[in-house]
Amino acid sequence: MTRPGALKTGGFLVLEILIAGLILTSGIAATMYLFRMGFEHLERAKISNTLSAKLIQASGLIRTLDLQKKNGTEDMGDGVRLTWEARPLSSIQPIAVSDAGKISSSLHDLFLYRVDFHLSFQGVMREYQIHVFRYKSKSSTKDAPG
Repeated sequence: MTRPGALKTGGFLVLEILIAGLILTSGIAATMYLFRMGFEHLERAKISNTLSAKLIQASGLIRTLDLQKKNGTEDMGDGVRLTWEARPLSSIQPIAVSDAGKISSSLHDLFLYRVDFHLSFQGVMREYQIHVFRYKSKSSTKDAPG
């Protein structure tokens, strides 16, 4: 027997616990999803930063390569690979004209190459293009960086 004026709350306790558990579970699931998404975005930012940092080093390396080989692959360190392909665009043998009007050939041959290259890191690849100017002394057989 119940006392007069006492409230009956026994039946709502189980329902309240179930609702609180559902709210708690959905909050934990949402938090786990946000952590996973944050980690994925952090990984993508790391890959992007690594490739961007290696771009300056890659352009410097390309300027020192023997472009007559036409293509190649280089290891840039930190897991970054450089793959390049060079195409000659133009070559010229300049002439010199003296004050007396005498024409003589230059001591150098000039070359312009277009180098297509891409950097790859952890499955991500970015493509770039650079023009490289070279000169070759007529007394040597190898191009010199310009």
